[in-house]
Amino acid sequence: MTTTLTRPDANPWIEDGQPGGPPPSRNAPPHRKGPGRFLIRHVATEGTLVFLLTLGIYLVIAILLDFKYHSFLGDAFSRMANGFYILYSRDRHLAAVGFVWEPLPSVAAMFFLLGNHFWTALSHNNFAGSLTSAFSMAGAVYQLRAALREWGIARAPRLVLTALFALDPMILLYSGNGMSEGLYLFTLIAAVRYLLRWLHAGDLRSLAYSAIALGFSYLTRNEAAAGVIAGGIAVALVSFSRAKGGRWPRAQSAIADSTIFVIPGVLAATGWAVISYVITGSFFGQYSSLYGSSEQEANLTHESLHARILYEFHAILSMWPLIPLVLVAAIVLATRRRDPRILAPISVLGGALGFDMLALLNNNIQPYYRYYIVTIPIEVFLVGSLIAPNPNLTRTTPRGARQRPSLGAGRRALRDLASIFLTLALLIPAVVTTAAAMFNPNIGSEELQQLAFIFEKHPNAVDALFQYRYAAIVNISTYLDNLHLPNGDIIVDNSADCMPEIIVTSNQPRLYVIPNNRDFQRELADPLTFHSHFILEPDPATFPITAMNIQYPSLWTTGDGFAKDVHKFPSRGTCPAFRLFKVFEHPNQAQ
Repeated sequence: MTTTLTRPDANPWIEDGQPGGPPPSRNAPPHRKGPGRFLIRHVATEGTLVFLLTLGIYLVIAILLDFKYHSFLGDAFSRMANGFYILYSRDRHLAAVGFVWEPLPSVAAMFFLLGNHFWTALSHNNFAGSLTSAFSMAGAVYQLRAALREWGIARAPRLVLTALFALDPMILLYSGNGMSEGLYLFTLIAAVRYLLRWLHAGDLRSLAYSAIALGFSYLTRNEAAAGVIAGGIAVALVSFSRAKGGRWPRAQSAIADSTIFVIPGVLAATGWAVISYVITGSFFGQYSSLYGSSEQEANLTHESLHARILYEFHAILSMWPLIPLVLVAAIVLATRRRDPRILAPISVLGGALGFDMLALLNNNIQPYYRYYIVTIPIEVFLVGSLIAPNPNLTRTTPRGARQRPSLGAGRRALRDLASIFLTLALLIPAVVTTAAAMFNPNIGSEELQQLAFIFEKHPNAVDALFQYRYAAIVNISTYLDNLHLPNGDIIVDNSADCMPEIIVTSNQPRLYVIPNNRDFQRELADPLTFHSHFILEPDPATFPITAMNIQYPSLWTTGDGFAKDVHKFPSRGTCPAFRLFKVFEHPNQAQ
Protein backbone atom coordinates (compact mmCIF):
# COMPACT_ATOMS: atom_id res chain seq x y z
CA MET A 1 0.00 0.00 0.00
CA THR A 2 1.12 3.55 -0.68
CA THR A 3 -0.86 5.05 2.16
CA THR A 4 1.29 6.16 5.07
CA LEU A 5 0.59 7.27 8.58
CA THR A 6 3.30 9.94 8.57
CA ARG A 7 3.35 13.37 7.00
CA PRO A 8 6.24 14.83 5.02
CA ASP A 9 8.54 17.26 6.82
CA ALA A 10 7.32 20.15 4.70
CA ASN A 11 3.75 20.21 6.01
CA PRO A 12 1.57 22.26 3.65
CA TRP A 13 -1.20 22.40 6.26
CA ILE A 14 0.72 23.98 9.16
CA GLU A 15 -0.92 27.32 9.97
CA ASP A 16 0.66 30.46 8.50
CA GLY A 17 3.98 31.33 10.09
CA GLN A 18 5.72 27.98 9.67
CA PRO A 19 8.50 27.19 12.08
CA GLY A 20 11.96 27.83 10.74
CA GLY A 21 15.29 29.53 11.45
CA PRO A 22 17.83 28.73 14.14
CA PRO A 23 16.67 27.12 17.39
CA PRO A 24 16.23 29.47 20.36
CA SER A 25 19.21 29.95 22.66
CA ARG A 26 19.22 27.94 25.88
CA ASN A 27 20.05 31.11 27.79
CA ALA A 28 17.15 33.09 26.31
CA PRO A 29 14.48 34.14 28.81
CA PRO A 30 11.32 31.99 28.71
CA HIS A 31 8.29 33.33 26.85
CA ARG A 32 5.46 34.47 29.04
CA LYS A 33 2.14 32.86 28.19
CA GLY A 34 -0.52 35.34 29.19
CA PRO A 35 -4.20 35.37 28.11
CA GLY A 36 -3.49 38.09 25.57
CA ARG A 37 -0.77 36.05 23.88
CA PHE A 38 -3.02 32.97 23.85
CA LEU A 39 -5.83 35.00 22.26
CA ILE A 40 -3.60 36.38 19.53
CA ARG A 41 -1.95 33.05 18.79
CA HIS A 42 -4.99 30.77 18.84
CA VAL A 43 -7.99 33.00 18.13
CA ALA A 44 -6.74 35.88 16.01
CA THR A 45 -5.57 33.57 13.22
CA GLU A 46 -6.43 34.03 9.57
CA GLY A 47 -8.82 31.08 9.58
CA THR A 48 -10.65 32.14 12.73
CA LEU A 49 -11.01 35.72 11.56
CA VAL A 50 -12.37 34.59 8.19
CA PHE A 51 -14.88 32.33 9.93
CA LEU A 52 -16.05 35.04 12.35
CA LEU A 53 -16.29 37.71 9.67
CA THR A 54 -18.34 35.58 7.31
CA LEU A 55 -20.50 34.31 10.18
CA GLY A 56 -21.30 37.91 11.10
CA ILE A 57 -22.31 38.73 7.52
CA TYR A 58 -24.44 35.60 7.25
CA LEU A 59 -26.20 36.29 10.56
CA VAL A 60 -27.12 39.78 9.36
CA ILE A 61 -28.65 38.24 6.23
CA ALA A 62 -30.56 35.72 8.34
CA ILE A 63 -31.93 38.43 10.63
CA LEU A 64 -33.05 40.58 7.70
CA LEU A 65 -34.78 37.67 5.94
CA ASP A 66 -36.43 36.28 9.07
CA PHE A 67 -37.46 39.39 11.00
CA LYS A 68 -37.55 42.37 8.66
CA TYR A 69 -38.84 40.89 5.40
CA HIS A 70 -40.40 37.60 6.60
CA SER A 71 -39.02 35.99 3.45
CA PHE A 72 -38.99 32.22 3.76
CA LEU A 73 -38.75 29.22 1.46
CA GLY A 74 -41.19 26.46 2.39
CA ASP A 75 -38.55 23.73 2.41
CA ALA A 76 -36.50 25.70 4.95
CA PHE A 77 -39.37 25.71 7.43
CA SER A 78 -40.08 22.05 6.73
CA ARG A 79 -36.52 20.93 7.50
CA MET A 80 -36.45 22.89 10.74
CA ALA A 81 -39.93 21.59 11.57
CA ASN A 82 -38.74 17.98 11.40
CA GLY A 83 -36.39 18.73 14.27
CA PHE A 84 -39.13 20.70 16.02
CA TYR A 85 -41.46 17.66 16.01
CA ILE A 86 -38.88 15.63 17.96
CA LEU A 87 -38.87 18.18 20.77
CA TYR A 88 -42.31 19.79 20.81
CA SER A 89 -44.97 17.72 19.00
CA ARG A 90 -47.59 15.75 20.91
CA ASP A 91 -45.66 12.49 20.29
CA ARG A 92 -42.02 13.34 20.95
CA HIS A 93 -39.61 10.68 19.68
CA LEU A 94 -36.54 10.56 17.44
CA ALA A 95 -38.36 8.95 14.51
CA ALA A 96 -40.51 12.09 14.28
CA VAL A 97 -37.66 13.56 12.23
CA GLY A 98 -39.21 11.76 9.25
CA PHE A 99 -37.63 9.73 6.48
CA VAL A 100 -38.41 11.67 3.31
CA TRP A 101 -35.38 13.93 3.77
CA GLU A 102 -31.99 13.12 5.23
CA PRO A 103 -31.93 13.96 8.94
CA LEU A 104 -28.77 15.99 9.58
CA PRO A 105 -30.14 19.52 8.84
CA SER A 106 -33.13 18.89 11.11
CA VAL A 107 -30.99 17.37 13.86
CA ALA A 108 -28.59 20.32 13.66
CA ALA A 109 -31.49 22.78 14.00
CA MET A 110 -32.59 20.93 17.17
CA PHE A 111 -29.54 22.30 18.98
CA PHE A 112 -30.88 25.84 18.56
CA LEU A 113 -34.51 24.80 19.09
CA LEU A 114 -33.65 23.79 22.66
CA GLY A 115 -34.02 27.48 23.50
CA ASN A 116 -37.46 27.78 21.92
CA HIS A 117 -39.15 27.94 25.35
CA PHE A 118 -37.25 31.14 26.05
CA TRP A 119 -37.42 32.71 22.57
CA THR A 120 -40.16 31.41 20.30
CA ALA A 121 -38.73 33.25 17.28
CA LEU A 122 -36.37 30.29 16.91
CA SER A 123 -39.33 28.36 15.52
CA HIS A 124 -41.87 31.08 14.70
CA ASN A 125 -39.41 32.87 12.40
CA ASN A 126 -37.33 29.82 11.48
CA PHE A 127 -34.32 31.45 13.12
CA ALA A 128 -33.11 28.04 14.31
CA GLY A 129 -32.89 26.91 10.70
CA SER A 130 -31.20 30.14 9.67
CA LEU A 131 -28.63 29.81 12.45
CA THR A 132 -27.85 26.33 11.18
CA SER A 133 -27.35 27.70 7.67
CA ALA A 134 -25.18 30.61 8.84
CA PHE A 135 -22.82 28.51 10.97
CA SER A 136 -22.61 25.79 8.30
CA MET A 137 -21.87 28.18 5.45
CA ALA A 138 -19.26 30.00 7.54
CA GLY A 139 -17.75 26.57 8.19
CA ALA A 140 -17.75 25.90 4.43
CA VAL A 141 -15.82 29.15 3.87
CA TYR A 142 -13.34 28.15 6.58
CA GLN A 143 -12.77 24.73 5.02
CA LEU A 144 -12.35 26.18 1.54
CA ARG A 145 -9.79 28.73 2.74
CA ALA A 146 -7.88 25.99 4.59
CA ALA A 147 -7.89 23.78 1.50
CA LEU A 148 -6.51 26.60 -0.65
CA ARG A 149 -3.77 27.26 1.93
CA GLU A 150 -2.84 23.58 2.02
CA TRP A 151 -2.68 23.66 -1.78
CA GLY A 152 0.15 26.17 -1.37
CA ILE A 153 -1.69 29.27 -2.64
CA ALA A 154 -0.21 32.48 -1.23
CA ARG A 155 -2.16 34.50 1.30
CA ALA A 156 -3.32 37.41 -0.87
CA PRO A 157 -4.75 35.39 -3.80
CA ARG A 158 -6.27 32.76 -1.51
CA LEU A 159 -8.09 35.45 0.47
CA VAL A 160 -9.40 36.87 -2.80
CA LEU A 161 -10.58 33.39 -3.83
CA THR A 162 -12.17 32.87 -0.42
CA ALA A 163 -13.94 36.24 -0.56
CA LEU A 164 -15.33 35.58 -4.05
CA PHE A 165 -16.76 32.31 -2.79
CA ALA A 166 -18.10 33.71 0.47
CA LEU A 167 -19.72 36.73 -1.20
CA ASP A 168 -21.19 34.94 -4.21
CA PRO A 169 -24.90 35.90 -4.40
CA MET A 170 -26.10 32.30 -4.11
CA ILE A 171 -23.81 31.64 -1.15
CA LEU A 172 -25.04 34.81 0.56
CA LEU A 173 -28.71 33.90 0.13
CA TYR A 174 -28.37 30.28 1.21
CA SER A 175 -26.18 31.23 4.16
CA GLY A 176 -29.14 32.75 5.94
CA ASN A 177 -32.39 31.30 4.62
CA GLY A 178 -32.45 28.04 6.59
CA MET A 179 -32.09 25.67 3.64
CA SER A 180 -29.80 22.64 3.65
CA GLU A 181 -27.30 24.05 1.14
CA GLY A 182 -25.03 25.48 3.87
CA LEU A 183 -24.54 22.16 5.67
CA TYR A 184 -24.32 20.36 2.33
CA LEU A 185 -21.48 22.57 1.10
CA PHE A 186 -19.70 22.44 4.46
CA THR A 187 -19.50 18.65 4.47
CA LEU A 188 -18.62 18.40 0.76
CA ILE A 189 -15.86 21.02 0.93
CA ALA A 190 -14.44 19.41 4.08
CA ALA A 191 -14.32 16.12 2.17
CA VAL A 192 -12.49 17.83 -0.70
CA ARG A 193 -10.01 19.46 1.69
CA TYR A 194 -8.93 16.21 3.30
CA LEU A 195 -8.92 14.32 0.02
CA LEU A 196 -6.53 16.99 -1.30
CA ARG A 197 -4.24 16.19 1.64
CA TRP A 198 -4.25 12.50 0.84
CA LEU A 199 -3.64 13.09 -2.86
CA HIS A 200 -0.66 15.27 -1.96
CA ALA A 201 0.97 13.26 0.81
CA GLY A 202 -0.75 9.86 1.02
CA ASP A 203 -1.83 10.52 4.61
CA LEU A 204 -4.19 7.78 5.83
CA ARG A 205 -5.77 9.97 8.49
CA SER A 206 -6.73 12.58 5.90
CA LEU A 207 -8.30 9.90 3.69
CA ALA A 208 -10.40 8.75 6.64
CA TYR A 209 -11.42 12.33 7.49
CA SER A 210 -12.54 12.91 3.91
CA ALA A 211 -14.58 9.71 3.94
CA ILE A 212 -16.27 10.60 7.25
CA ALA A 213 -17.14 14.07 5.94
CA LEU A 214 -18.82 12.46 2.92
CA GLY A 215 -20.77 10.15 5.22
CA PHE A 216 -22.16 13.18 7.02
CA SER A 217 -22.78 14.82 3.65
CA TYR A 218 -25.02 11.90 2.63
CA LEU A 219 -27.02 12.39 5.83
CA THR A 220 -27.53 15.98 4.65
CA ARG A 221 -28.38 15.39 1.00
CA ASN A 222 -28.46 12.11 -0.88
CA GLU A 223 -26.63 13.64 -3.86
CA ALA A 224 -23.43 13.02 -1.88
CA ALA A 225 -23.73 9.33 -2.80
CA ALA A 226 -22.44 10.17 -6.27
CA GLY A 227 -19.53 12.02 -4.69
CA VAL A 228 -18.68 8.90 -2.71
CA ILE A 229 -18.69 6.75 -5.85
CA ALA A 230 -16.73 9.18 -8.03
CA GLY A 231 -14.29 9.94 -5.23
CA GLY A 232 -13.76 6.24 -4.58
CA ILE A 233 -12.87 5.69 -8.25
CA ALA A 234 -10.40 8.60 -8.12
CA VAL A 235 -8.79 7.20 -4.96
CA ALA A 236 -8.46 3.75 -6.53
CA LEU A 237 -6.83 5.12 -9.69
CA VAL A 238 -4.33 7.28 -7.81
CA SER A 239 -3.50 4.53 -5.34
CA PHE A 240 -2.94 2.04 -8.15
CA SER A 241 -0.64 4.43 -10.02
CA ARG A 242 1.40 5.23 -6.91
CA ALA A 243 1.87 1.72 -5.62
CA LYS A 244 5.01 -0.24 -6.33
CA GLY A 245 5.38 -3.82 -7.45
CA GLY A 246 3.34 -5.95 -9.80
CA ARG A 247 -0.22 -5.48 -10.94
CA TRP A 248 -1.80 -7.52 -8.13
CA PRO A 249 -0.04 -5.71 -5.23
CA ARG A 250 -0.98 -2.39 -6.82
CA ALA A 251 -4.56 -3.55 -7.21
CA GLN A 252 -4.61 -4.59 -3.55
CA SER A 253 -3.41 -1.13 -2.55
CA ALA A 254 -6.12 0.49 -4.69
CA ILE A 255 -8.83 -1.74 -3.22
CA ALA A 256 -7.72 -1.03 0.34
CA ASP A 257 -7.56 2.75 -0.07
CA SER A 258 -10.85 3.02 -1.97
CA THR A 259 -12.55 0.80 0.63
CA ILE A 260 -11.41 3.13 3.39
CA PHE A 261 -12.86 6.04 1.41
CA VAL A 262 -16.28 4.59 0.58
CA ILE A 263 -17.04 2.70 3.81
CA PRO A 264 -18.39 5.70 5.86
CA GLY A 265 -20.67 6.74 3.01
CA VAL A 266 -21.92 3.19 2.54
CA LEU A 267 -22.51 2.82 6.28
CA ALA A 268 -24.41 6.13 6.40
CA ALA A 269 -26.63 5.17 3.46
CA THR A 270 -27.18 1.60 4.63
CA GLY A 271 -27.79 2.57 8.24
CA TRP A 272 -30.31 5.25 7.36
CA ALA A 273 -32.08 2.90 4.91
CA VAL A 274 -32.33 0.09 7.48
CA ILE A 275 -33.67 2.44 10.16
CA SER A 276 -36.21 3.74 7.65
CA TYR A 277 -37.31 0.20 6.75
CA VAL A 278 -37.68 -0.88 10.38
CA ILE A 279 -39.86 2.12 11.21
CA THR A 280 -41.73 2.84 7.96
CA GLY A 281 -41.42 -0.36 5.94
CA SER A 282 -39.55 1.44 3.15
CA PHE A 283 -35.79 1.56 2.62
CA PHE A 284 -35.79 4.84 0.71
CA GLY A 285 -38.82 6.88 1.72
CA GLN A 286 -37.61 9.88 -0.25
CA TYR A 287 -38.41 7.93 -3.41
CA SER A 288 -41.04 5.35 -2.58
CA SER A 289 -43.28 6.78 0.13
CA LEU A 290 -46.49 8.73 -0.32
CA TYR A 291 -44.58 11.94 0.35
CA GLY A 292 -41.46 10.96 -1.60
CA SER A 293 -40.15 12.74 -4.64
CA SER A 294 -41.30 10.08 -7.11
CA GLU A 295 -44.92 10.30 -5.95
CA GLN A 296 -44.84 14.09 -5.83
CA GLU A 297 -43.15 14.48 -9.21
CA ALA A 298 -45.68 12.17 -10.83
CA ASN A 299 -48.36 14.78 -10.20
CA LEU A 300 -46.38 17.72 -11.59
CA THR A 301 -46.04 19.01 -15.12
CA HIS A 302 -42.58 18.47 -16.59
CA GLU A 303 -40.79 20.11 -19.47
CA SER A 304 -39.54 18.15 -22.46
CA LEU A 305 -36.13 16.52 -22.37
CA HIS A 306 -34.81 19.22 -24.69
CA ALA A 307 -36.06 21.94 -22.34
CA ARG A 308 -34.50 20.23 -19.32
CA ILE A 309 -31.13 19.98 -21.09
CA LEU A 310 -31.32 23.66 -21.99
CA TYR A 311 -32.18 24.57 -18.41
CA GLU A 312 -29.13 22.76 -17.08
CA PHE A 313 -26.96 24.40 -19.71
CA HIS A 314 -28.18 27.89 -18.75
CA ALA A 315 -28.06 27.21 -15.00
CA ILE A 316 -24.49 25.90 -14.97
CA LEU A 317 -23.22 28.45 -17.49
CA SER A 318 -24.72 31.32 -15.47
CA MET A 319 -22.94 30.13 -12.33
CA TRP A 320 -19.71 29.48 -14.22
CA PRO A 321 -19.64 31.30 -17.59
CA LEU A 322 -15.96 30.48 -18.24
CA ILE A 323 -16.33 26.76 -17.51
CA PRO A 324 -14.81 25.50 -20.81
CA LEU A 325 -11.73 27.69 -20.49
CA VAL A 326 -11.04 27.04 -16.78
CA LEU A 327 -11.80 23.32 -16.88
CA VAL A 328 -9.56 22.63 -19.88
CA ALA A 329 -6.75 24.82 -18.53
CA ALA A 330 -6.89 23.17 -15.09
CA ILE A 331 -6.82 19.65 -16.53
CA VAL A 332 -3.97 20.45 -18.93
CA LEU A 333 -1.90 22.09 -16.19
CA ALA A 334 -2.48 19.25 -13.72
CA THR A 335 -1.54 16.69 -16.38
CA ARG A 336 1.70 18.50 -17.23
CA ARG A 337 2.59 18.75 -13.55
CA ARG A 338 1.50 15.17 -12.83
CA ASP A 339 -0.46 16.60 -9.92
CA PRO A 340 -3.55 14.46 -9.11
CA ARG A 341 -5.04 16.90 -6.60
CA ILE A 342 -7.43 18.32 -9.18
CA LEU A 343 -9.30 15.02 -8.92
CA ALA A 344 -10.57 15.95 -5.44
CA PRO A 345 -13.00 18.74 -6.45
CA ILE A 346 -13.79 17.17 -9.81
CA SER A 347 -14.76 13.79 -8.33
CA VAL A 348 -16.44 14.76 -5.05
CA LEU A 349 -18.14 18.02 -6.04
CA GLY A 350 -18.53 17.04 -9.69
CA GLY A 351 -20.10 13.73 -8.68
CA ALA A 352 -22.69 15.49 -6.53
CA LEU A 353 -23.42 17.92 -9.37
CA GLY A 354 -23.76 15.08 -11.86
CA PHE A 355 -26.30 13.35 -9.59
CA ASP A 356 -28.62 16.36 -9.76
CA MET A 357 -28.12 16.77 -13.49
CA LEU A 358 -29.17 13.17 -14.12
CA ALA A 359 -32.05 13.47 -11.65
CA LEU A 360 -33.51 16.43 -13.52
CA LEU A 361 -33.13 14.71 -16.88
CA ASN A 362 -34.99 11.73 -15.40
CA ASN A 363 -37.78 13.97 -13.99
CA ASN A 364 -36.90 13.09 -10.39
CA ILE A 365 -36.49 16.71 -9.28
CA GLN A 366 -37.75 20.13 -10.28
CA PRO A 367 -35.56 22.62 -12.20
CA TYR A 368 -34.34 24.60 -9.19
CA TYR A 369 -31.23 26.74 -9.46
CA ARG A 370 -29.99 25.78 -6.00
CA TYR A 371 -29.36 22.20 -7.09
CA TYR A 372 -26.34 23.48 -9.03
CA ILE A 373 -24.78 25.45 -6.17
CA VAL A 374 -21.81 23.06 -5.95
CA THR A 375 -20.66 24.58 -9.24
CA ILE A 376 -19.43 27.58 -7.21
CA PRO A 377 -16.82 25.74 -5.09
CA ILE A 378 -15.78 23.68 -8.13
CA GLU A 379 -14.86 26.82 -10.06
CA VAL A 380 -13.03 28.29 -7.05
CA PHE A 381 -10.94 25.15 -6.60
CA LEU A 382 -10.11 24.90 -10.29
CA VAL A 383 -9.08 28.55 -10.50
CA GLY A 384 -7.01 27.94 -7.38
CA SER A 385 -5.28 25.03 -9.12
CA LEU A 386 -4.19 27.43 -11.89
CA ILE A 387 -2.37 29.75 -9.48
CA ALA A 388 -1.07 27.10 -7.06
CA PRO A 389 2.69 26.51 -7.15
CA ASN A 390 4.08 23.53 -9.01
CA PRO A 391 4.60 20.77 -6.40
CA ASN A 392 7.50 19.39 -8.43
CA LEU A 393 9.59 22.57 -8.11
CA THR A 394 11.12 21.70 -4.76
CA ARG A 395 14.61 21.27 -3.43
CA THR A 396 16.03 19.14 -0.64
CA THR A 397 17.54 20.98 2.33
CA PRO A 398 20.53 19.71 4.33
CA ARG A 399 18.08 18.48 6.97
CA GLY A 400 16.15 16.41 4.43
CA ALA A 401 13.03 18.56 4.17
CA ARG A 402 11.65 19.44 0.76
CA GLN A 403 11.11 23.16 0.20
CA ARG A 404 10.28 25.35 -2.76
CA PRO A 405 12.96 27.66 -4.12
CA SER A 406 12.76 31.00 -2.37
CA LEU A 407 11.76 34.08 -4.36
CA GLY A 408 12.71 37.62 -3.73
CA ALA A 409 10.16 39.96 -2.23
CA GLY A 410 9.66 41.76 -5.52
CA ARG A 411 9.11 38.63 -7.59
CA ARG A 412 6.83 37.21 -4.92
CA ALA A 413 4.70 40.37 -4.95
CA LEU A 414 4.47 40.35 -8.76
CA ARG A 415 3.47 36.68 -8.74
CA ASP A 416 0.75 37.31 -6.14
CA LEU A 417 -0.51 40.35 -8.04
CA ALA A 418 -0.73 38.36 -11.27
CA SER A 419 -2.59 35.58 -9.42
CA ILE A 420 -5.09 38.10 -8.05
CA PHE A 421 -5.73 39.62 -11.47
CA LEU A 422 -6.23 36.17 -13.01
CA THR A 423 -8.61 35.19 -10.20
CA LEU A 424 -10.68 38.34 -10.59
CA ALA A 425 -10.81 37.98 -14.37
CA LEU A 426 -12.03 34.39 -14.14
CA LEU A 427 -14.48 34.69 -11.23
CA ILE A 428 -15.98 38.19 -11.30
CA PRO A 429 -18.06 37.36 -14.43
CA ALA A 430 -19.51 34.37 -12.54
CA VAL A 431 -20.64 36.62 -9.67
CA VAL A 432 -22.41 38.95 -12.11
CA THR A 433 -24.14 36.23 -14.14
CA THR A 434 -25.16 34.31 -11.00
CA ALA A 435 -26.88 37.39 -9.58
CA ALA A 436 -28.67 37.97 -12.89
CA ALA A 437 -29.87 34.34 -13.03
CA MET A 438 -31.32 34.59 -9.51
CA PHE A 439 -33.69 37.28 -10.78
CA ASN A 440 -34.52 35.44 -14.00
CA PRO A 441 -37.85 33.59 -13.56
CA ASN A 442 -36.77 31.02 -16.15
CA ILE A 443 -33.71 30.02 -14.08
CA GLY A 444 -33.88 31.15 -10.45
CA SER A 445 -37.59 30.73 -9.77
CA GLU A 446 -37.14 29.93 -6.05
CA GLU A 447 -34.61 32.70 -5.50
CA LEU A 448 -36.80 35.20 -7.31
CA GLN A 449 -39.81 34.47 -5.12
CA GLN A 450 -37.73 35.03 -2.00
CA LEU A 451 -36.02 38.21 -3.18
CA ALA A 452 -38.25 39.95 -5.72
CA PHE A 453 -40.55 41.72 -3.29
CA ILE A 454 -37.52 42.83 -1.25
CA PHE A 455 -35.63 44.51 -4.08
CA GLU A 456 -38.52 45.69 -6.25
CA LYS A 457 -40.21 48.94 -5.22
CA HIS A 458 -43.43 47.88 -6.94
CA PRO A 459 -43.58 44.06 -7.07
CA ASN A 460 -45.98 42.58 -9.57
CA ALA A 461 -48.95 40.45 -8.58
CA VAL A 462 -46.99 37.19 -8.68
CA ASP A 463 -44.11 38.51 -6.60
CA ALA A 464 -46.51 40.02 -4.09
CA LEU A 465 -47.98 36.57 -3.41
CA PHE A 466 -44.76 35.55 -1.68
CA GLN A 467 -44.76 38.77 0.33
CA TYR A 468 -48.07 37.81 1.96
CA ARG A 469 -47.30 34.13 2.52
CA TYR A 470 -46.03 34.48 6.09
CA ALA A 471 -48.95 36.72 7.10
CA ALA A 472 -51.39 34.10 5.82
CA ILE A 473 -49.64 31.39 7.83
CA VAL A 474 -49.69 33.40 11.04
CA ASN A 475 -53.37 34.24 10.49
CA ILE A 476 -54.33 30.54 10.33
CA SER A 477 -52.10 29.58 13.23
CA THR A 478 -53.46 32.38 15.44
CA TYR A 479 -57.07 31.53 14.62
CA LEU A 480 -56.59 27.89 15.61
CA ASP A 481 -54.73 28.87 18.79
CA ASN A 482 -57.61 31.11 19.81
CA LEU A 483 -60.06 28.20 19.65
CA HIS A 484 -58.41 26.94 22.88
CA LEU A 485 -58.85 23.31 21.91
CA PRO A 486 -57.21 20.44 23.83
CA ASN A 487 -54.01 18.83 22.60
CA GLY A 488 -54.43 16.39 19.72
CA ASP A 489 -57.80 17.81 18.64
CA ILE A 490 -56.91 18.72 15.02
CA ILE A 491 -55.71 16.16 12.47
CA VAL A 492 -53.49 17.61 9.73
CA ASP A 493 -51.11 16.38 7.06
CA ASN A 494 -47.94 18.42 7.44
CA SER A 495 -46.75 17.55 3.94
CA ALA A 496 -49.17 20.15 2.56
CA ASP A 497 -47.76 23.52 1.61
CA CYS A 498 -47.72 26.02 4.52
CA MET A 499 -48.75 23.35 7.04
CA PRO A 500 -45.33 22.94 8.73
CA GLU A 501 -45.20 26.72 9.19
CA ILE A 502 -48.67 26.74 10.73
CA ILE A 503 -47.58 24.14 13.28
CA VAL A 504 -44.25 25.68 14.28
CA THR A 505 -45.69 29.21 14.54
CA SER A 506 -48.40 27.96 16.89
CA ASN A 507 -48.26 28.62 20.62
CA GLN A 508 -49.83 25.18 21.04
CA PRO A 509 -47.97 22.82 18.66
CA ARG A 510 -49.27 19.75 20.51
CA LEU A 511 -52.73 20.66 19.27
CA TYR A 512 -52.01 18.89 15.97
CA VAL A 513 -52.02 15.20 15.09
CA ILE A 514 -49.47 14.78 12.28
CA PRO A 515 -48.10 11.84 10.24
CA ASN A 516 -44.92 12.02 12.33
CA ASN A 517 -46.98 10.81 15.30
CA ARG A 518 -47.08 7.07 15.78
CA ASP A 519 -50.87 7.04 16.23
CA PHE A 520 -51.68 9.18 13.18
CA GLN A 521 -53.26 6.43 11.08
CA ARG A 522 -55.64 5.25 13.79
CA GLU A 523 -56.58 8.84 14.64
CA LEU A 524 -57.39 9.55 11.01
CA ALA A 525 -59.32 6.29 10.63
CA ASP A 526 -61.61 7.07 13.61
CA PRO A 527 -61.07 10.57 15.04
CA LEU A 528 -63.82 10.52 17.67
CA THR A 529 -62.68 7.26 19.24
CA PHE A 530 -59.27 8.75 19.88
CA HIS A 531 -60.56 12.16 20.98
CA SER A 532 -59.87 14.21 17.87
CA HIS A 533 -62.72 16.43 16.75
CA PHE A 534 -61.35 18.43 13.80
CA ILE A 535 -59.62 17.85 10.47
CA LEU A 536 -57.80 20.64 8.66
CA GLU A 537 -57.52 19.87 4.93
CA PRO A 538 -55.87 21.83 2.10
CA ASP A 539 -57.64 22.27 -1.21
CA PRO A 540 -57.15 18.96 -3.10
CA ALA A 541 -57.13 20.86 -6.38
CA THR A 542 -53.92 22.56 -5.24
CA PHE A 543 -52.38 19.76 -3.17
CA PRO A 544 -53.94 16.38 -4.04
CA ILE A 545 -51.50 14.09 -2.20
CA THR A 546 -52.52 14.17 1.45
CA ALA A 547 -53.51 11.38 3.78
CA MET A 548 -56.97 12.92 4.26
CA ASN A 549 -57.69 13.25 0.55
CA ILE A 550 -56.58 9.67 -0.11
CA GLN A 551 -58.63 8.16 2.73
CA TYR A 552 -61.64 10.48 2.37
CA PRO A 553 -61.79 11.63 -1.29
CA SER A 554 -65.05 13.59 -0.88
CA LEU A 555 -64.21 15.23 2.45
CA TRP A 556 -63.45 18.61 0.85
CA THR A 557 -66.74 18.79 -1.07
CA THR A 558 -69.27 16.96 1.12
CA GLY A 559 -67.63 16.18 4.44
CA ASP A 560 -67.76 12.49 3.42
CA GLY A 561 -70.82 11.99 5.60
CA PHE A 562 -69.03 12.24 8.96
CA ALA A 563 -67.72 15.82 9.13
CA LYS A 564 -68.99 19.35 8.63
CA ASP A 565 -67.15 22.37 7.23
CA VAL A 566 -67.04 24.93 10.06
CA HIS A 567 -64.46 27.43 8.80
CA LYS A 568 -62.82 28.37 5.51
CA PHE A 569 -59.35 29.86 5.11
CA PRO A 570 -59.15 31.37 1.62
CA SER A 571 -56.02 31.03 -0.43
CA ARG A 572 -53.67 33.88 0.38
CA GLY A 573 -50.12 34.48 -0.64
CA THR A 574 -48.82 31.16 -1.95
CA CYS A 575 -50.70 29.08 0.62
CA PRO A 576 -53.59 26.93 -0.61
CA ALA A 577 -57.09 27.32 0.70
CA PHE A 578 -57.84 25.32 3.86
CA ARG A 579 -61.08 24.10 5.36
CA LEU A 580 -61.61 23.15 9.00
CA PHE A 581 -64.01 20.22 9.40
CA LYS A 582 -65.65 19.24 12.66
CA VAL A 583 -66.13 15.50 13.04
CA PHE A 584 -69.61 14.63 14.32
CA GLU A 585 -69.73 10.89 13.56
CA HIS A 586 -67.50 7.85 13.26
CA PRO A 587 -66.44 7.44 9.58
CA ASN A 588 -67.32 3.73 9.50
CA GLN A 589 -70.85 4.50 10.72
CA ALA A 590 -71.27 7.25 8.12
CA GLN A 591 -70.43 4.80 5.36
